[in-house]
Amino acid sequence: MDPTVLIFVSMAALLLLGVPVALALGGSALIVIVGAGLPLSIFVQRAYQSLDSFVLLAVPFFLLVGLLMNAAGISGRMLEFASAMFGKSRGALAKVNIVVSMLFAGLSGSSVADVAGMGSVLIPAMIRDGYPRNFAVAVTAASSTIGIIIPPSIFMVVYGAVGDVSIGALFLAGAVPGALIGVSQLVFCHYLSRRGGHPVGEPFKLRRLARAAQRGILPFGVTVVIIGGIVGGIFTATEAAAVAVVYTLLLAAFYGTLRVGPILAAFDGAARHLGPTLLCVAMGSVFAWVLAFLQVPADVQQLVTDMDPSPTWVLLFIMVLFVVVGTFESGVASIIIFLPIVQPMAEAAGLDQVHVGVIVCMTLALGLVTPPYGLCLFIAAKIGGISVEKAFVSVLPWISLFLFVDVLCVVFPDLVLFLPRLLVPQFMAGG
Repeated sequence: MDPTVLIFVSMAALLLLGVPVALALGGSALIVIVGAGLPLSIFVQRAYQSLDSFVLLAVPFFLLVGLLMNAAGISGRMLEFASAMFGKSRGALAKVNIVVSMLFAGLSGSSVADVAGMGSVLIPAMIRDGYPRNFAVAVTAASSTIGIIIPPSIFMVVYGAVGDVSIGALFLAGAVPGALIGVSQLVFCHYLSRRGGHPVGEPFKLRRLARAAQRGILPFGVTVVIIGGIVGGIFTATEAAAVAVVYTLLLAAFYGTLRVGPILAAFDGAARHLGPTLLCVAMGSVFAWVLAFLQVPADVQQLVTDMDPSPTWVLLFIMVLFVVVGTFESGVASIIIFLPIVQPMAEAAGLDQVHVGVIVCMTLALGLVTPPYGLCLFIAAKIGGISVEKAFVSVLPWISLFLFVDVLCVVFPDLVLFLPRLLVPQFMAGG
């Protein structure tokens, strides 16, 4: 059997047998390495080299920031601030749910931390206020996807590390698309709430908003530290993530919510999330090296060059590819498996790699709310006490809305590239 066919067939067979993604990647690569008579030391060397990366240290730190925010009760201050914004509008608490996801996204970069932390508070609160369970679950799951887009983003850290793309540029490029997703969800939420006669919020009071802003302003210093530090050239994305952890711990101490037990639990949670991610990166790196050895990326690049398609059509194809892939696999695994194929394709079409990276990460965010992977949908459905099937039906209109914004960002590249070209042109193509 041709080695190129063998590596994909063996990976598919291992996945069908229920082998974890990371082990399926490593196992299929190992089969080709042995079959080609290559030294087994290549497997170990490539795996180790992929993990010997300063950039990847940002992943556990960003995870830890979100977990610490929840453990120290700091995220509750953001909830108070968002609640004071809408006043006596129809569906106010549902809108608060979306805004909190946007605010939390600017602190963590983990959609799972958002839906598990804030969802456990907001879904029961919405149900108590009289919102339908299906709606409460749908709006929570849908808004959690923003965490992957608004900087910082763990998907973007992995994409930048694996694909050698500026993480700072990716972060800035995700800001406008993330805001568009959030605003479009707010508009759609207002429409559904008026049509469904959802509960109204408390009367708006400027004093309450000012007090909530005063109590909740300090947590947003994390976003300033991360984005400002990277754009200003003060430190790298990894250093920014580490500083953000220190800032969060100091904030918890300042608020008097620094407790040893919850803090240690947050560190433990970050480590548990990190292990599978790094194993996937290591095995995916070996898999990518074997693809390069078999000349697969070069063949794909040549194929796209010969076809000479429109850059927009190529990017739409990439988007559709990751819609399908993200439905069945985790975002990190999808990036690692397909990036060696997608990047040469994008380069042959003349696409900006930052633009491609943001579209890929945006599209993979949908996988968090689509079964069979759908981790955020599963968590939200469990909190809301409904079946995953009912939750998925309720979230379908929100998925359609997300895809509409995704296509807009494909067709109009300036929506994605305006900020990085303005603020970090040195990290952009031709900069």
